[in-house]
Amino acid sequence: MTFSKNSKLFGSFLIFILFSCAIHSNAQSTAQEINSAMGRGINLGNTLEPPLEGGWNNGPVLEYYFDDYKEAGFTCIRIPVRWDEHTSNSSPYTVSEEWMNRVEEVVDWGLSRGLYIVLNAHHEEWIKVNYDDQNMSDRFDSIWSQIAIRFQNKSEKLLFEMINEPNGISQANINKLNTSVLEVIRKTNPTRIVLFSGHRWSNSDELMSAAIPNDPYLIGYFHSYDPWSFAGEATGTWGTTADRNSLKSKFDKVQAWSEENNIPVTINEFGAIKNADYNSRMYHYASYVEEALNHNFSFNAWDDGGDFRIYQRNQRDWNEIKDILIYTSNTSPTKLSIRMAQDTLLQLKWTNRSETADSIFIERGKGSANFTKVAALSPEVSVYDDYNLNDGSTYFYRVVAHYSNSSDIPSYPIKGTYNPVFTNVDLMKDEITINSFRPGVVTIQTNNEQQRTISFYNLSGKLIAKKQVVNSFTEFQLNEKGILLYHLASDKGKIQTGKIQTGKIFIK
Repeated sequence: MTFSKNSKLFGSFLIFILFSCAIHSNAQSTAQEINSAMGRGINLGNTLEPPLEGGWNNGPVLEYYFDDYKEAGFTCIRIPVRWDEHTSNSSPYTVSEEWMNRVEEVVDWGLSRGLYIVLNAHHEEWIKVNYDDQNMSDRFDSIWSQIAIRFQNKSEKLLFEMINEPNGISQANINKLNTSVLEVIRKTNPTRIVLFSGHRWSNSDELMSAAIPNDPYLIGYFHSYDPWSFAGEATGTWGTTADRNSLKSKFDKVQAWSEENNIPVTINEFGAIKNADYNSRMYHYASYVEEALNHNFSFNAWDDGGDFRIYQRNQRDWNEIKDILIYTSNTSPTKLSIRMAQDTLLQLKWTNRSETADSIFIERGKGSANFTKVAALSPEVSVYDDYNLNDGSTYFYRVVAHYSNSSDIPSYPIKGTYNPVFTNVDLMKDEITINSFRPGVVTIQTNNEQQRTISFYNLSGKLIAKKQVVNSFTEFQLNEKGILLYHLASDKGKIQTGKIQTGKIFIK
C-alpha cells in the first residue's frame, strides 16, 4: 500500500491531535474544578480519630459504608484520622506500617467507588500546644511526608487536609505549619489539592485571617456550628430573620475573600446536636446547605455517630438529615411553620420558590424519616390544614415541589403535635347527649338548663354554625351535612368537643 504526501501529513496531524487529547484528558483538574465536583459530602467521624480505631462510640470502619454513602447521593467523604498514637516519638518518627495500611485500605474503599476523599490529621493535640518545639514540628512534618509518599499515586480525588481545628496554636505558628507541611507534601505530590485553614477552631474568621500559601492547588476550609449555644448546647431556638441574615452574612464575607484571593472554599464541618429544638434544627441544616450552594462552597456535614448522627451504620439506614443534605436547593419549599388552628386542625404553612413545579405534595409521617403522600395541591398553594388526627400524637411533614419531567424537591421536615385546645372531657358534671337522626338536624339533651354555646365546624375548620343552648332539650337545623366537629362550652368555661355525623347517632 502506498500513501501520498498529503495522506502522510494528515496521519501525522491525526496522531498529534490524539496525543494532545490524551494529555489533556489526564491533566490535573484545577482547585476550582475539584471543589465544584466535591459537592455534597459527609464526615466519617469518631472512627479513625480516637486513640484506637473504634475506641469511642463507633466500631471500626466497614467497607459497606461507602456503598451506602454513594447510594445516598454523597460525592465526598471526609475521613478524620489521628496519627499520634501510631507514630514513634523519636526520629525518624515512623508511622506504624499496620496503621498506614489500614488508613490506605479505608481510603481505597472510597476512591474505588468514585468518591472524593479528604484525608486529614485530626485531634493532634500534641502539635497544637508544642509547635515551637523543633522536635514536635519535625515529627509532624515527618508524619505528612510519610502520608504523602504512601498516597502519591492515588487519584486526584484524594485531597489532603493539613490539620483539623488547631486550637491552641498561635496564628503565626499556624501560618508556619501550613507553609512547612505544604512544602513537605509538594516534594511528592506537586499538584494534589491541599486544604488549609486558620488557627483556633477553624472558623471562617480564622480562615480569612490566615496567610495564604503561594500555591495554585489549594482549597480553604472552615467549620461552623454557629450559634454554638443552639447547635452545640441545644439552647433556645433558631430561624428568625436575624438568624438567617447572620448566616448569610458569614457566607457572603467568605465568598468575597474567596473571589479576591482566587481560593475555592469548602465548609467541612457543620451541624446541630440531636437534642436541639427539632424544627429549628431542620431549618438550620437546610439553611447551611442552601448557603453553601448559593456561595459555590462544597460541604461535608459533621456525622460522629452520636449527637450529630446522620448515618445509622449498623442498620444501614439514615435519619431525616440525609435528605436535607442531598436534596436541599434554592428552589426547595422553605420557611415552614406549623400550629394548631381553629382549635381542631394542624395548619402547615410554607414559602414556595419554584416557578416551574407542576404541583405541591404534602407528605406526612408518624416517624421522622418515613413519609407518605397525603395531599396533592396546586403549585401556588402555601397552606395545608390537616385534620382527623389522633389527640396527643406528633406528626412529621414535608412539602414537596413535584415535577412531571424531573426529580421532586422536598423541603426539610417539620413536626407538630395535635393537641386540640378543647379536650374530649366532660367537665360540666352532667349528662350531655348529642344526636342526629335526620340529615342536617342536631339535637342536644342535658339534665339541667345551664346555658351553653355550641359551635360546629366542617373538617376543613370552617365555622358552620354557632348556637345558644338554653333548655334541657334543644333541636336545630344545620345547612351542612356529613361529619362535623363540635365545641360545646358552658358559661362557666367548661368545655366538651367531639364529632357528629348528621343523620346518624354518632357520639354520646
